[in-house]
Amino acid sequence: MASVVALGLGVFSALPASAADMSLSVKVGAAAASSNATTALAPAAVTVPADNTIDEADVVRLVATVDAGTSVSFVATGAIKLVAALDNPAAVRVRSTDGVSAVAIATGTGTTATVYAYTTSVAAGTVTVSNGGVTNTIYMKGTAGAANAVSVVAPLAAASGTVATYTFTAVDVFGNKVSGLAITTTVAGATVASTGLNTAVLTTAVDTATVGIGNAELKVLAPAGGSIVVVATASTAAAVVGLTAPVSTVAATTTVSDLAAEVAKLKAELAAEKAGRMSDKIGADLYLATAKADAAAALAAAKAAADKAAADAKAEAAAAKAAADAAMAKVVADNAAAKVVADKAMADLSAAVAKMTKDMASMKAKFNAMAKKYKFALIK
Repeated sequence: MASVVALGLGVFSALPASAADMSLSVKVGAAAASSNATTALAPAAVTVPADNTIDEADVVRLVATVDAGTSVSFVATGAIKLVAALDNPAAVRVRSTDGVSAVAIATGTGTTATVYAYTTSVAAGTVTVSNGGVTNTIYMKGTAGAANAVSVVAPLAAASGTVATYTFTAVDVFGNKVSGLAITTTVAGATVASTGLNTAVLTTAVDTATVGIGNAELKVLAPAGGSIVVVATASTAAAVVGLTAPVSTVAATTTVSDLAAEVAKLKAELAAEKAGRMSDKIGADLYLATAKADAAAALAAAKAAADKAAADAKAEAAAAKAAADAAMAKVVADNAAAKVVADKAMADLSAAVAKMTKDMASMKAKFNAMAKKYKFALIK
């Protein structure tokens, strides 16, 4: 699609006194050459090279007329690319992957420099042309090509009785959204919501649509269960060598859940869970009661054993004390008898000593008497 855009005055920098004016001829697509610049609000529009060749309808041709022997600078922004000719040195038309974002062309002995600008995007960009302190800015954008691919965004699951929304998007071979494309859909396993779009034809929206440019929506009323299968088909461009292959048909499957059945199932599961928990509680209570009884019996047995051991120990201690007391009494009695015997022996010994002492004294007296008589030595 070629379009002629009303071109306004460009943006010029201040011109030094020593520099010559640069004139810029701008030719948009197949239109005749026009004024030398566009405005940001009205960018030049050319078709994107959807056939993978850069043709006259796809470019803005920029011819700068300057002083001989100078250089002209061309700098592009956005998705804009620049080529010096529409055919390469091998006389083959340049492709959508060719081109650069900046180029400088020396005029040599001539006075003109020509560049072709093209873009693969519908977003606006600029080409700035500079020479000798003079700058012109060109604004341009692409118009989307034919639809190359259709895609769908669909819910993976939907509840019965609710409306499932399927959003289809169409783009050209460069990913630009395409509006006004008729999409045919078929629905299996469900019916279209009474307030939704019909299943026969949907059209991708334009810029002002609420669903967004390039989008179409289908609303389907989910049945009681099962699944929804939506198949969408649209007319797409023929395949182009070197570019992304077309996708004209897409499908989506949505699993439908029956809310009533789900609620009943959840209630049954909850009841089973409660019953299981009650059974577990009864079992736990029984186990606890048995454990308590076992513990009480074990404690009673342990206490009885401890009491018996204490009684046995006490009896053994009493018997030991009685035996010790009897032994002590015997020792005391034996000691008393021994003392009696010893006392008697001591008394007998004392009496014998006394008698011997008396007899010794008598004998001493008699001896000393005789010694005195017969003049012997006396015994002291």
